Order: sequence, then C-alpha cells, then structure tokens
Amino acid sequence: MKVKVTTRGEVNIVKIEGAIKSGDEYNLAEKMEKYIKPNSAPKFIIDMKKVPFINSAALGLFLNIFKHVDYLKGRMVFAGLNSDVENLMEITKLTSVFEIFKSVDEALESYDF
Repeated sequence: MKVKVTTRGEVNIVKIEGAIKSGDEYNLAEKMEKYIKPNSAPKFIIDMKKVPFINSAALGLFLNIFKHVDYLKGRMVFAGLNSDVENLMEITKLTSVFEIFKSVDEALESYDF
C-alpha cells in the first residue's frame, strides 16, 4: 500500500494505492495524523480509487480518525470507492456515517472555500 497526501486549498487529499491489509493501517494513521493539528478543523478527502480491498482494522482506523476530525469540527469524506469496498461500507452501516463521493473532484466541490 502506498499513501500520498497532497493539499488543495485547505483540503488534504489522501491518495491510497493498493490493498489496505494487516499492519498497513498504522502507516496510514501516522501519515494522516501529521495533518491533524490541535485547535484546527482538518479537512480530508480519502481517495480510494486504487484500493481493491480494505480489512476491518482499516475500517476501525477510518472511524477513529473520523471521530477525531469531527471532534475538531473538521470533515473527512471518501471518494472513488470500488463496488467491493462500497459494499463493505454498506454492510457495516458506515455509509450512514461517512460521506462518499464518486470522484475527488466531486468531493472537492462539496467543500465550501
């Protein structure tokens, strides 16, 4: 799994490539935490266009980061989920928690600049 973070305006775009499996979630959490500052409202788009699979630990990680970002009055959304990952989000009822967009551009448009 590869993780690259780019910034457009105030939004951090976390581009993930490859399956997120055992142990990968720690690397992902570490990279994202660098962009979460105290007393700021972090904004993230998680670009999962090139992610074929995620495990339950990754779902837990996303939920924990989401809670932290939400507590800071920030926002974290997902973009580009394939049908398997989106089905997993639906089965686990996380589609009622996370905002999911078809593309990064669509997700960017949802942010007020």
